Amino acid sequence: MASLMLALSASCSDSYTEAEIGVEEIVDEYIESLDTYARYRTHEEETAAWDLEYEWFQNEADEQERERFIFEQLIRGRMIGARDSLPDELKPGGALEQAYNDSLDDCASAAGYEGLQLHDHTLAYFEAALVEYRLTEHEFLDLNHECAKYAIEYPTLSESERERLLGLQRDYYLEVVRNFLKENPDAVVPLQ
Repeated sequence: MASLMLALSASCSDSYTEAEIGVEEIVDEYIESLDTYARYRTHEEETAAWDLEYEWFQNEADEQERERFIFEQLIRGRMIGARDSLPDELKPGGALEQAYNDSLDDCASAAGYEGLQLHDHTLAYFEAALVEYRLTEHEFLDLNHECAKYAIEYPTLSESERERLLGLQRDYYLEVVRNFLKENPDAVVPLQ
């Protein structure tokens, strides 16, 4: 298995190694970005970060940086498109999501909000929760953000199960990226 991984690593492109392309970094950044609320307090903060990135791309990036950005967006698009084929444990409703939701529930309970379902992102639930739990919008958003940062560590899972599921997720997306690189060698833009 190790020799196969080494061969893949060395031959993902005719000209560059995976390290030169930054394959693992691209995958790790994508996985980290999957949980909006662990990274940002609100969707507005996420949108503002995207706007800054777009502004940089439009006004400050040099030609190589633009090509690299477009390349990374192509790979990101492929990973987004591959979500439907995730292993069952990683799909919505699977073991990883259930562990995340359980962790959110534990965090909300520990903060004194037993039964608050932070994983319900509907506007109707949000509005009802503000009334039921006597929270201001800011208090709810702060709690949601802090609990998401807690839940993304999957503390309700055993260490071995957490490592197994996160490894499965990472390996899945690495394979998606490697397949993209094999199919599109001319699209590769290495790290500077």
